[in-house]
Amino acid sequence: MKKQKRITQRASRYITRRLIRELPHNRIFHNIHHTLTVWRGVKVIGKAMGVSKEELEIVSLAAIFHDAGHVECYIGHEEASVNMAREWLEQEGYPSDKIERVAACIRATSMPQQPRDQLESIICDADLLHLSFESYPDYQEMLRREWQLELGVKYTDEDWETTNNAFLADHRYFTDYARRELEPRKQQLNLP
Repeated sequence: MKKQKRITQRASRYITRRLIRELPHNRIFHNIHHTLTVWRGVKVIGKAMGVSKEELEIVSLAAIFHDAGHVECYIGHEEASVNMAREWLEQEGYPSDKIERVAACIRATSMPQQPRDQLESIICDADLLHLSFESYPDYQEMLRREWQLELGVKYTDEDWETTNNAFLADHRYFTDYARRELEPRKQQLNLP
C-alpha cells in the first residue's frame, strides 16, 4: 500500500509542478483544480465500485495525467497526456502492462467518451463529475471562456445554453455508482 501511495503522490507532485509552470493561462477549466477533482472522483467511484488497490492505483495515475497534455496542446491533448504519462512512468520503473492500462484510461476520456471496461468507465465518470455539482453553471462558464480564448469560438448566451442542454441531455454516466449517486443530482440541478 505504501508503494502505491508513493507512486500516485509522486505523480501528483510532478504534474502539479508542470501545470503550475507550463499550463497556458487560458486554461480556465482544464487546470490543476480539474485534475485534482478527477483524481478525487476516481478514488470515490473506484472504492464504491469495489476495484482492487492495484486497479485503483492505475486509474488514479490516469486521472493525474489525463489532462496534463494541455501544457503542449489543446486539440489532441489526450495523446500528449499519454506520452507524458508513459515517459514518466517508465522512468519510475512502472510495469509496462500497467502503463498500457493507464494509457487506455487516459484515451477513454476523449470526447465522445466510449469506455471499454470498468476502469475506463470510472475515469470517464470522474472526468464529468462536475455535471452533478451545484456549482456546475460556474464550470460551464469557465469552459465557455476557455473555448473562446483557446479555440476562438464565441457563443451567444442562447446558443451556449442550447449547446449545453443538448450535451446534458445526451450524457450518461457509465458506472453503477455514478448512475445511482451522480445522475439524480445532475438531473435535479439541470432541470430547464
